[in-house]
Amino acid sequence: MRRAEFQIDNQEQMHTFLKEQRFGVLGTIGQDGFPRLTPILFVYIPEQEAFYFHSSRKGEKVRQLEACSHAAFSVSEIHAMIPSSFLDPVYACPATTYFRSVHARGQMEIVSDSNEKTMFFTAFMEKLQPEGGYAPFDWTMKGYAKQEAAIIVYKLKIHELTAKFKFGQNLNDKQRNLVTQGLLERQAPGDIETIQWMEELDPKRCPFHQQDQE
Repeated sequence: MRRAEFQIDNQEQMHTFLKEQRFGVLGTIGQDGFPRLTPILFVYIPEQEAFYFHSSRKGEKVRQLEACSHAAFSVSEIHAMIPSSFLDPVYACPATTYFRSVHARGQMEIVSDSNEKTMFFTAFMEKLQPEGGYAPFDWTMKGYAKQEAAIIVYKLKIHELTAKFKFGQNLNDKQRNLVTQGLLERQAPGDIETIQWMEELDPKRCPFHQQDQE
């Protein structure tokens, strides 16, 4: 069971996180009954309540989705490793990571509408190559028409979307201060941002988390 203090229901925080990320892991069901995990680039479009992907028209993943359209998708980012020594000079138990993650479950569908394909690829390239340097998508252009014939665009229609942001919400004030001090002294990449997230998600500042812990 997901611990309530780490659960995020703030849609803006989830959408911002997904907009920042380029990469996730798609889970499908193999023909042998085992799950298959595929690292994949993606676009999340909130208005469509869907994640979008593309791939070649052949391959194991395509065969699996033809057999079973149920799928899951996970996006995560580790912000900081928290060593046990920040909180305890002897025992390893407090060692952990602070991270953000979003998980989705739903139904995979092939996108056939040209306008929807254009919407996906435009958003995809804006994320992947924000500086531009390419012609806008026009499927009548020879180069784009050739690529469209070789790939599949598909989307995960979301049935369930959940998020877990872990930044010490379970700690008391003394423990939070120790972790903050440890991060300030270490100054590793991501440590200052981690402190900012700890402050942002401090249960004393967030009525939702505070209510869950009462």
